[in-house]
Amino acid sequence: MTLVKVLARQHSVTGGVGAPTQVKVKLGQILVITTEPTDTWTAGPGKRTSGPNGLGNPLGADFGLFAKGDFKFPYGSLVGSLDKGKTFFAVGSYLAMTVLTPGPLTLHFWDENHSDNSGHIVATVQVFDGPR
Repeated sequence: MTLVKVLARQHSVTGGVGAPTQVKVKLGQILVITTEPTDTWTAGPGKRTSGPNGLGNPLGADFGLFAKGDFKFPYGSLVGSLDKGKTFFAVGSYLAMTVLTPGPLTLHFWDENHSDNSGHIVATVQVFDGPR
């Protein structure tokens, strides 16, 4: 089990770098990522506070989806990458998936402007060997 502090400003997909996890997954492994339901971060002033599932919840206003390249996720959500930020997948507050593309896991805050972001969430990362 690995705990990863993901910072909204420093680990933003725009203007930041992914939070390194020190986790490298292999084909067929099971990747599980969870967060505390009370963790929040913010994408700027006003009603932009959210948990890892993004804005559009009781904490903040719904700003819709932010598109970066071919990827669209809710503003303020937790996303992951296995190829150093070339492609992304939604994580939110809970993810369990079979790894189809091996690589080093990085975690990111999904938004278009990193300069006014603040706060962090803590993600718990676990990797299990898949069935044989």
